[in-house]
Amino acid sequence: MTNEPVRVRIVASNTLEWERAKELRDLGGTFAAYLGEPVEFIWTRPELAALAREAVEPMTGDTPVETLRPIRAQTQGMAAADMTYDAEGRPNWAAMWESFCELAFFGGPPHRGEDSAVRAIAEIPRVEETGGIDPINEIRRGIFLTTGLFSELSDLPGWLAISCKSSKQAAWMCACVVLENVEARLDDEGRLLVPASPSFTVKDQVKSVVTVVAKVNHYWEMHAMVYGLE
Repeated sequence: MTNEPVRVRIVASNTLEWERAKELRDLGGTFAAYLGEPVEFIWTRPELAALAREAVEPMTGDTPVETLRPIRAQTQGMAAADMTYDAEGRPNWAAMWESFCELAFFGGPPHRGEDSAVRAIAEIPRVEETGGIDPINEIRRGIFLTTGLFSELSDLPGWLAISCKSSKQAAWMCACVVLENVEARLDDEGRLLVPASPSFTVKDQVKSVVTVVAKVNHYWEMHAMVYGLE
């Protein structure tokens, strides 16, 4: 028994399968490393686990206990957010979303359906700019405004290369972007590649690429550090 103060405790019934209990214990170790302090893992009889729950029953005025439930995977794309524009009539990417739904990586709905996935176009078509907005530059602009990440055209036709802060981030984001039904890959320099074409429209493919990169980057910054991926 440690004499150090413990602020986080994980209580699990010993009726839980051992493999699941071991995963919870490992997660507790990750929390301890992230917090820089001890975390207790308590694997006990169901009646004692129930007593522990009753002991923390909130009183009037206390913060209620939050029940976290699993999110069912969905095959349909998530509902699209409305486009918003700045005073100059350009997409206001930085103010487009207040929050993001769960990543498909964690069981949430993918951004697009498989039948409407955004894919790289190897043969670049000649398309005149419409509305004064260049689709590729708009993807770059949107990515920078929502993530702060620099991007540039790749040597591979149809791809935009995003310079992430680390190779781990690029690899993790690549896997998550693919599950959102936007094509992605890594180049030889470890940069994240996403589709970019002058034939893309702002309200369709451009918006999807910016949205997915912003969403995945948000989860990297806000959640992935808990799992020691930094």
